[in-house]
Amino acid sequence: MQLGVVLHDFADEVQVLDDLLSTLDPRDWFKPTPAEGWDTRDTITHLAVADEMALECVVQDRVPSLMQQGMDALLEGEDALLAAEASMMQRGRALEPAAVHEWWRTGNAALRAALAGVDPARRLPWGPNVMSPVSFVTARLMETWAHGLDCFDAAGVEAIDTDRLRHVAHIGLRSLPYAFLGAGEPGPGPVRLELTSPSGARWELGPTDAPTLITGTASDFCRVAVRRDRRGEAARLVGTGPDAEAVLRNVKAYL
Repeated sequence: MQLGVVLHDFADEVQVLDDLLSTLDPRDWFKPTPAEGWDTRDTITHLAVADEMALECVVQDRVPSLMQQGMDALLEGEDALLAAEASMMQRGRALEPAAVHEWWRTGNAALRAALAGVDPARRLPWGPNVMSPVSFVTARLMETWAHGLDCFDAAGVEAIDTDRLRHVAHIGLRSLPYAFLGAGEPGPGPVRLELTSPSGARWELGPTDAPTLITGTASDFCRVAVRRDRRGEAARLVGTGPDAEAVLRNVKAYL
């Protein structure tokens, strides 16, 4: 996958969310999302902070101090993690919705501009890992889409899926070893996905001879992979093979 292609799709995904936010009344920003304790303002604050950290990773080639604080809090336990999250949220909660919207919009545009000039062979820091620019952008697209679903739900607007979900399906498959590690389980063997895309195309990801196979729609698989399976998505996926049950239980497209 070429960096320019993923950046184009990232920009399109951002525009979908931006368009939704532009239709909201200020009061709509305070409606709760399905993410417990978060409203739309909190959700966009989270994206704005994440894009700021991503920009620092690209421009400064280092793990931002705020990201390091979050990783340290994760090791310290739930109380420390909740405190770190509350501190992050206070930045947005001190602002009016329009200011949070502009904060995210401006920061995201700066991030995409910086990424457009990155050498595709470079490795970018993100948390404890380093990533190719393509994987880095794919992760930002995935997170924008996932949190965008929360905003659409809060607004009572149906999200329209597109074939940009291929990026989410790809990262969901690629991240399986990390997802199993985070769940404290041995990693799975080879896994193959056979998914029907929103446009009706058939996507085949993973080795053709993989003993574990997951089939269904890309929309269902991707929602399970970002932990937004709120309407029976997991139950509609069909898994066969030795690791199928564990894959559907542990798949997680983010660290």
